[in-house]
Amino acid sequence: MKEDFALKKIEAVLTTCLANHLAFYAYKRPNTQQIEIGIQKDLDLLKYTDFADLEGLSGFVMAPFDSNQQHPSWFIRDDFNFSSFNDDEIERLNQYKNTIDEKEQKPIAAQKEDDYFTQIAAFLDELKAGKLEKVILSRIQLEKEISDVKRAALFLQLCQHYPQAFVSFVSLPGVCSWMGASPELLFKSQNSFSETVALAGTMPVYQGCSLEREWGSKEIEEQAFVSDYIERVFKDNAICAYEKIGPYTVQAGQVVHLKTDFKTQADLSFKDKSKIISALHPTPAVCGLPKIKALDLIKRVETHDREYYAGFWGPIHANGECALYVNLRTMKLSKNHLSLFVGGGITADSIPQKEWEETQHKAQTLLSVINKFDAN
Repeated sequence: MKEDFALKKIEAVLTTCLANHLAFYAYKRPNTQQIEIGIQKDLDLLKYTDFADLEGLSGFVMAPFDSNQQHPSWFIRDDFNFSSFNDDEIERLNQYKNTIDEKEQKPIAAQKEDDYFTQIAAFLDELKAGKLEKVILSRIQLEKEISDVKRAALFLQLCQHYPQAFVSFVSLPGVCSWMGASPELLFKSQNSFSETVALAGTMPVYQGCSLEREWGSKEIEEQAFVSDYIERVFKDNAICAYEKIGPYTVQAGQVVHLKTDFKTQADLSFKDKSKIISALHPTPAVCGLPKIKALDLIKRVETHDREYYAGFWGPIHANGECALYVNLRTMKLSKNHLSLFVGGGITADSIPQKEWEETQHKAQTLLSVINKFDAN
């Protein structure tokens, strides 16, 4: 009963923020039940180009896959930081209301299966010619929109369904709103420890099946690409002492991945951390290798802008600590629909039909909750 009461309070806070057009972030870290909410009372949102410029600030960042004028990196202040939820705090929110101009949003087109196969064929031509080792192809799946009240409740449902994920909900009035349940850490720094992960290789999970399984050469190769890249980033940033654990199998919604953890106690300044984050993003798990060639191919072949899909988001603190996650298993919340972004790693050995099916399995992370939620 106490837990239900707290969830109702959180839902009330988020619904009030949406109604009052307040910029906010809400998140739950992996393997915790605590939900944190930060709210900015005005719409003077800070754009940044260099993560190092955020030193000494506390709040939340949301960075795109590929920063541009349309989709910059954002910092959200925590003018109000909710971790306890009482009626006085909720009432105080009603002192702050913003007015926004409802901009006509550019329509987003979903990818049909035939379009996906045309794009993957273009990727395979480049891969088989030896121009790249790996590249990630993404697509958009459209679903019907839900109301503001239901958005808040849906976020709480995702928190309950995916305890091991970084579940986040960000609303920037007049700009965009995103929600997701990411399985992938980009970079975390706490106390004297810093860590990142290589998460690549995907297989579906079927009811009653063990997580332990034989991984194919394609998935093992994908994982190795990302792990090798992280070790090069560490070496380039003079991190020689680190612990490497894995690869091992982990579940993320309706799929399993191969995962390798990298942890270090290297003494890193905020500027050092910024350089590492810049080198890691976008990782080979969401872009490809070599990075520049993969990024160029994605821009040429994909027919949509990834926006904040495969970017990163998470809290940062004035003491230099941060917990940034890749924005995967995610959706953009628009006025008329939900846009689910999903993707998968393509190598020279990829089988197009299997890659399409992989994106369908990944979409189920959000769809399984949306469909249950919509039916109630």
